[in-house]
Amino acid sequence: MADYKLFTSCLWQTTSAVVSTDDRLYLFDPAYFPHEIEAIADYVQNVRDGRELVLVLTHGDWDHIAGYPRFPDARLIGHKQIASPERLAKQLRKTNRFDGSYYVHRPYELVPPLFDKLVEQTEAWEEVKFLPVPGHKQDQLATLFCAQKLLVAGDMLSNLEFPFIADSSDYAASLAAIQKLVEDGEIAEVVPGHGVPAKGREEIMHRIRRDQQYLHDTRTLIFEGVAAGLDEQTLTERFGQICYDGQPINEHLRDAHEQNRVQLMKEAKSLTG
Repeated sequence: MADYKLFTSCLWQTTSAVVSTDDRLYLFDPAYFPHEIEAIADYVQNVRDGRELVLVLTHGDWDHIAGYPRFPDARLIGHKQIASPERLAKQLRKTNRFDGSYYVHRPYELVPPLFDKLVEQTEAWEEVKFLPVPGHKQDQLATLFCAQKLLVAGDMLSNLEFPFIADSSDYAASLAAIQKLVEDGEIAEVVPGHGVPAKGREEIMHRIRRDQQYLHDTRTLIFEGVAAGLDEQTLTERFGQICYDGQPINEHLRDAHEQNRVQLMKEAKSLTG
């Protein structure tokens, strides 16, 4: 398996992976609380051994970008759309709001990052391949360590969450692209943005298929319901009965499920004009 160290925040089990190659250390989404980020920084310092540090932000959500200023000498990489000033400013305001609400003090200022490299399409770079995987957010970027067959996926394929949708069609396409890489033997382990890694073809395919099933069930209900002229109350009630991986939606994730309904309603109405 791949040579990496995984740090997991107590906030939403947000993951921060440090992947070692001969010439570089790759750090993903250092999160979240200052003492957790310090533990990551200590580890990086201890194992770096003169190697270049590459910091990849998988996407621009506030819980994933709070730690980047702690690593000022890292080469910073993200998807092209992550650099939107409006999106970054909004997400940093969310970070500051959360920190302020819980009296979290950071020893650095959260300012919009300056990226050294922005990725727009699938691209081989050094020993990795960058794969845009929109759907959860349009600026989401996965990183494939080709020799190690390790995919750092961002907010996909979690053991804790069903798909949180920004664009359901893009999400389905991203899942299909990852599925093909797994079937072709190019991926043997996946690190999600929250939760524990999926190891081996069987476990990865299980996560892919249950997410595909959730997308199919939710899209079918809303798209066909809107096309048939069903009222929103009926669709809301039926949507609340949808299961994920054979189980009712966790009560703590009901709000996210409802947000998916709202997004799918927008998509369905745009199709019907």
